[in-house]
Amino acid sequence: KNDYGFLDIYEKYFNNLRERKLNILEIGVDKGDSLRLWREYFINANICGIDIDKKDFIVDGTEIIQGDQNDKVLLDKVAKKYGKFDIIIDDGSHISKHIINSFNHLFDHLNLNGLYIVEDLQTSYIPRYGGSRINLIKKKSSMNFFKSLSDSINYENFDKPFFKKTRFDGLIKSIHFYQNIVIIFKGE
Repeated sequence: KNDYGFLDIYEKYFNNLRERKLNILEIGVDKGDSLRLWREYFINANICGIDIDKKDFIVDGTEIIQGDQNDKVLLDKVAKKYGKFDIIIDDGSHISKHIINSFNHLFDHLNLNGLYIVEDLQTSYIPRYGGSRINLIKKKSSMNFFKSLSDSINYENFDKPFFKKTRFDGLIKSIHFYQNIVIIFKGE
Protein backbone atom coordinates (compact mmCIF):
# COMPACT_ATOMS: atom_id res chain seq x y z
CA LYS A 1 0.00 0.00 0.00
CA ASN A 2 2.81 2.42 0.57
CA ASP A 3 4.90 1.87 -2.57
CA TYR A 4 3.64 5.21 -3.90
CA GLY A 5 3.07 6.92 -0.54
CA PHE A 6 -0.57 5.83 -0.44
CA LEU A 7 -0.56 5.51 3.36
CA ASP A 8 0.50 9.13 3.80
CA ILE A 9 -2.23 10.19 1.39
CA TYR A 10 -4.83 8.05 3.14
CA GLU A 11 -3.85 9.43 6.54
CA LYS A 12 -4.55 12.94 5.30
CA TYR A 13 -8.08 12.03 4.17
CA PHE A 14 -9.00 9.40 6.76
CA ASN A 15 -7.68 10.91 9.99
CA ASN A 16 -10.91 12.72 10.87
CA LEU A 17 -13.00 9.65 9.98
CA ARG A 18 -11.12 7.15 12.09
CA GLU A 19 -13.63 6.72 14.93
CA ARG A 20 -16.83 7.31 12.96
CA LYS A 21 -19.29 4.58 12.11
CA LEU A 22 -18.62 3.96 8.43
CA ASN A 23 -19.39 1.52 5.66
CA ILE A 24 -16.28 0.75 3.63
CA LEU A 25 -16.01 -1.28 0.44
CA GLU A 26 -12.71 -2.35 -1.03
CA ILE A 27 -12.56 -3.91 -4.48
CA GLY A 28 -9.52 -6.16 -4.74
CA VAL A 29 -8.46 -7.98 -1.59
CA ASP A 30 -5.27 -9.78 -2.69
CA LYS A 31 -3.76 -11.27 0.50
CA GLY A 32 -5.97 -9.22 2.83
CA ASP A 33 -3.29 -6.81 4.03
CA SER A 34 -5.32 -3.69 3.30
CA LEU A 35 -8.44 -5.15 4.92
CA ARG A 36 -6.39 -5.82 8.04
CA LEU A 37 -5.08 -2.27 7.92
CA TRP A 38 -8.59 -0.79 7.55
CA ARG A 39 -9.93 -3.03 10.31
CA GLU A 40 -7.25 -1.80 12.70
CA TYR A 41 -7.54 1.84 11.63
CA PHE A 42 -11.34 2.27 11.40
CA ILE A 43 -12.45 0.93 14.76
CA ASN A 44 -16.21 1.40 14.22
CA ALA A 45 -16.51 0.56 10.53
CA ASN A 46 -18.35 -2.14 8.64
CA ILE A 47 -15.79 -3.35 6.11
CA CYS A 48 -16.44 -5.47 3.04
CA GLY A 49 -13.97 -6.65 0.44
CA ILE A 50 -14.74 -8.04 -3.00
CA ASP A 51 -12.25 -10.11 -4.96
CA ILE A 52 -12.61 -12.14 -8.14
CA ASP A 53 -10.59 -14.97 -6.58
CA LYS A 54 -11.83 -17.12 -3.72
CA LYS A 55 -9.86 -16.39 -0.56
CA ASP A 56 -8.81 -19.09 1.90
CA PHE A 57 -8.29 -16.69 4.78
CA ILE A 58 -10.44 -14.65 7.12
CA VAL A 59 -9.85 -11.10 8.29
CA ASP A 60 -11.56 -10.62 11.64
CA GLY A 61 -14.32 -8.05 11.57
CA THR A 62 -14.57 -7.92 7.78
CA GLU A 63 -16.54 -9.71 5.12
CA ILE A 64 -14.85 -11.00 1.97
CA ILE A 65 -17.10 -11.74 -0.98
CA GLN A 66 -15.95 -13.55 -4.07
CA GLY A 67 -17.10 -11.82 -7.22
CA ASP A 68 -16.32 -9.67 -10.22
CA GLN A 69 -16.27 -5.89 -9.91
CA ASN A 70 -18.16 -5.76 -13.24
CA ASP A 71 -21.06 -7.81 -11.87
CA LYS A 72 -23.75 -5.20 -11.27
CA VAL A 73 -26.03 -7.74 -9.59
CA LEU A 74 -23.30 -8.55 -7.07
CA LEU A 75 -22.53 -4.85 -6.49
CA ASP A 76 -26.23 -4.15 -5.91
CA LYS A 77 -26.48 -7.09 -3.51
CA VAL A 78 -23.50 -5.82 -1.49
CA ALA A 79 -24.87 -2.26 -1.48
CA LYS A 80 -28.29 -3.49 -0.35
CA LYS A 81 -26.69 -5.34 2.55
CA TYR A 82 -24.48 -2.45 3.70
CA GLY A 83 -26.55 0.52 2.62
CA LYS A 84 -24.61 3.44 1.23
CA PHE A 85 -20.85 3.42 1.54
CA ASP A 86 -18.74 6.21 3.03
CA ILE A 87 -15.52 5.01 1.42
CA ILE A 88 -15.07 2.90 -1.71
CA ILE A 89 -11.56 1.87 -2.73
CA ASP A 90 -11.00 0.28 -6.14
CA ASP A 91 -7.80 -1.76 -6.10
CA GLY A 92 -9.31 -4.46 -8.31
CA SER A 93 -8.47 -5.51 -11.85
CA HIS A 94 -6.90 -2.13 -12.81
CA ILE A 95 -8.51 -2.51 -16.25
CA SER A 96 -9.86 0.86 -17.40
CA LYS A 97 -13.20 -0.55 -18.54
CA HIS A 98 -13.74 -2.28 -15.17
CA ILE A 99 -12.72 0.81 -13.19
CA ILE A 100 -15.10 3.03 -15.16
CA ASN A 101 -17.99 0.53 -15.00
CA SER A 102 -17.57 0.06 -11.24
CA PHE A 103 -17.42 3.81 -10.65
CA ASN A 104 -20.47 4.47 -12.81
CA HIS A 105 -22.44 1.82 -10.92
CA LEU A 106 -21.20 2.35 -7.37
CA PHE A 107 -21.25 6.16 -7.35
CA ASP A 108 -24.99 6.00 -6.63
CA HIS A 109 -24.20 3.80 -3.61
CA LEU A 110 -21.75 6.33 -2.16
CA ASN A 111 -22.99 8.70 0.54
CA LEU A 112 -22.83 12.45 0.07
CA ASN A 113 -19.47 13.53 1.50
CA GLY A 114 -18.17 10.04 0.72
CA LEU A 115 -14.82 9.22 -0.86
CA TYR A 116 -14.32 7.12 -3.97
CA ILE A 117 -10.68 6.15 -4.43
CA VAL A 118 -8.98 4.38 -7.33
CA GLU A 119 -5.48 3.04 -6.84
CA ASP A 120 -2.81 2.15 -9.40
CA LEU A 121 -3.86 4.55 -12.14
CA GLN A 122 -0.51 4.02 -13.86
CA THR A 123 -2.27 1.12 -15.62
CA SER A 124 -4.20 3.76 -17.54
CA TYR A 125 -1.07 4.10 -19.68
CA ILE A 126 -0.62 0.37 -20.35
CA PRO A 127 -2.34 -1.08 -23.44
CA ARG A 128 -3.30 -4.44 -21.90
CA TYR A 129 -5.28 -2.53 -19.24
CA GLY A 130 -7.10 -0.39 -21.81
CA GLY A 131 -4.69 2.52 -21.76
CA SER A 132 -2.09 3.97 -24.07
CA ARG A 133 1.49 5.15 -23.67
CA ILE A 134 1.20 7.23 -26.84
CA ASN A 135 -2.34 8.63 -26.84
CA LEU A 136 -2.50 10.40 -23.48
CA ILE A 137 -6.02 11.62 -24.22
CA LYS A 138 -7.47 8.18 -25.03
CA LYS A 139 -11.13 8.61 -24.09
CA LYS A 140 -11.62 5.11 -22.71
CA SER A 141 -8.72 5.14 -20.25
CA SER A 142 -9.55 5.40 -16.57
CA MET A 143 -7.28 8.42 -16.12
CA ASN A 144 -9.05 10.38 -18.84
CA PHE A 145 -12.44 9.36 -17.48
CA PHE A 146 -11.55 10.87 -14.09
CA LYS A 147 -9.95 13.94 -15.68
CA SER A 148 -13.17 14.52 -17.62
CA LEU A 149 -15.17 14.51 -14.37
CA SER A 150 -13.38 17.71 -13.39
CA ASP A 151 -15.39 19.46 -16.11
CA SER A 152 -18.53 18.94 -14.04
CA ILE A 153 -16.87 20.95 -11.26
CA ASN A 154 -14.99 23.59 -13.20
CA TYR A 155 -16.83 24.38 -16.41
CA GLU A 156 -18.39 27.84 -16.74
CA ASN A 157 -21.48 28.38 -14.59
CA PHE A 158 -23.29 30.41 -17.24
CA ASP A 159 -23.45 30.51 -21.01
CA LYS A 160 -22.30 26.95 -21.70
CA PRO A 161 -22.56 26.70 -25.50
CA PHE A 162 -20.71 23.38 -25.87
CA PHE A 163 -21.29 21.83 -22.47
CA LYS A 164 -22.89 18.39 -22.34
CA LYS A 165 -24.42 17.68 -18.94
CA THR A 166 -23.39 14.45 -17.22
CA ARG A 167 -25.11 12.65 -14.37
CA PHE A 168 -22.20 13.64 -12.11
CA ASP A 169 -22.73 17.41 -12.49
CA GLY A 170 -23.37 18.97 -9.11
CA LEU A 171 -22.49 15.73 -7.28
CA ILE A 172 -18.70 15.96 -7.14
CA LYS A 173 -17.09 18.41 -4.70
CA SER A 174 -13.51 17.78 -5.71
CA ILE A 175 -11.12 15.41 -7.40
CA HIS A 176 -7.58 15.02 -6.11
CA PHE A 177 -4.90 13.36 -8.23
CA TYR A 178 -1.66 12.00 -6.81
CA GLN A 179 0.85 9.66 -8.39
CA ASN A 180 -1.15 6.57 -9.36
CA ILE A 181 -4.21 7.38 -7.22
CA VAL A 182 -7.32 9.56 -7.49
CA ILE A 183 -9.69 10.57 -4.71
CA ILE A 184 -13.17 11.78 -5.64
CA PHE A 185 -15.29 13.60 -3.03
CA LYS A 186 -19.02 13.17 -3.55
CA GLY A 187 -21.08 16.16 -2.52
CA GLU A 188 -23.28 18.96 -3.75
